[in-house]
Amino acid sequence: MLDFVIRAAAMYFMALLMIRLLGKRALGELGPFDFVVMTGVGHTVVAIALDKSIPFYEGIVILLTLAVLEYLMGYISLKNQTLSHLITGKAVVLIDKGRIIKENLSREKFNLDDLLQELRKQGIRDINEVDRGILEPCGGFSVILNKEDEAVTRRDLGIETVESDYLLTTGDLSRAEVFEIQRELPDESAPDFSLVQSLKEIEKRLNSINDKIETLEIRFDRGRMEP
Repeated sequence: MLDFVIRAAAMYFMALLMIRLLGKRALGELGPFDFVVMTGVGHTVVAIALDKSIPFYEGIVILLTLAVLEYLMGYISLKNQTLSHLITGKAVVLIDKGRIIKENLSREKFNLDDLLQELRKQGIRDINEVDRGILEPCGGFSVILNKEDEAVTRRDLGIETVESDYLLTTGDLSRAEVFEIQRELPDESAPDFSLVQSLKEIEKRLNSINDKIETLEIRFDRGRMEP
């Protein structure tokens, strides 16, 4: 029993080391070749861990072989676009300007129900909002909205952003530093609440937004009037 545990632990750490050396690409959405390699890794780990008749060194050789193949294919794909398309495939447009391309659906074995499901996942209510719907080589589905259907940003409204460095998700902080920052924050568990003051603040913000919108409308009208 102990032998199985040792073999399983050893193969686990070998597979973990292999994936770590291959980089974050091996952990993302897998392309066809990546899927084959990762399946081979899983099968090898289980087979070596459970079957005593297979020498342990053979499992290591198999894992190293798969790692080398994955690295070589990644390198070849990087250097040669034609081979990259052969190995990983090409992105296929399934929706163009709100029109479903039936021929591409058939070629990719992607039925209409699957397409509508992917659109619903991304919050698309009307297919006319879609400029391009693309089936990626990894099997993911990307949607590019029409410009007029894109969400309004702060830049569009002319609202200035307030810089904050409280706790940036892009930082490289340790757990201890994160908890230390939160510990130093003032206790705001029971702030004083004033309904009148809150309404005044809301009114002030609404007036500011209204002024911005009026400014944009004036600029737009001037732009239409100019020859």
